[in-house]
Amino acid sequence: MRHRASQDVADDNLLTTLSSLEGAVNYRDWLLRLSRPFLDAPVLEVGAGRGTFTPFLATAGDVTAIEPSDRLADLLTEAVAKQPQVHVVVGELNDVPAAADHGSAVMFNVLEHIEDDGEALRQIYARLKPGGCLAIWVPAFPLLYSNFDRRVGHHRRYRLRGLKSLVRESGYTVERAHYANAIGWFSWLLFCRVLRANPVDSFLTRVFDRFFVPVISRVERVVHPPFGQSAFVVARKPLT
Repeated sequence: MRHRASQDVADDNLLTTLSSLEGAVNYRDWLLRLSRPFLDAPVLEVGAGRGTFTPFLATAGDVTAIEPSDRLADLLTEAVAKQPQVHVVVGELNDVPAAADHGSAVMFNVLEHIEDDGEALRQIYARLKPGGCLAIWVPAFPLLYSNFDRRVGHHRRYRLRGLKSLVRESGYTVERAHYANAIGWFSWLLFCRVLRANPVDSFLTRVFDRFFVPVISRVERVVHPPFGQSAFVVARKPLT
């Protein structure tokens, strides 16, 4: 009973977070732009949430969107109602047949929610075609782990070296790996760790997305910072 209650609280906090990101179009487009060169249909989206990215992933072709939360899956189904190429799975990776028939996969702010992250990567591997890519975006640096991370069900934040090792141990090669959002590293440290503020305040989210994300994303196309609020990794399943 306590586990169900804890899950409901995590879902409430996660839904609030995802709702605040609905207007963060520059952030959304940044992740999609980074991932687009590696997307081949059918796309497997793990942890689709309320469908923040799903309709845009569907421009690449068929999408299987997995979401374990019934509440979020209802919103996801509504978001893609007019896109028949999207198949919503309410459940876990185990609820998708373990056949190597997906051209690519994405996990945007999802891997940190999974207790056995290595097993999740191996399950995705089994569902990718040889040569298929998995695009991963996760929160970075354990130093930044805050009460907010705990409330939304994050088990961890990642260092790039450890994440790359985990990816390789799961059978992939690393196609691309770098930190992202260096300015966000400092703002998260100040607001979330020091001041213990709520990082999903809608006004602050809109300001950061409108004025900061376009500049950060342009600069980081040229120079990858040695640290950041997030980490981006593209893992490829070998052809043989």
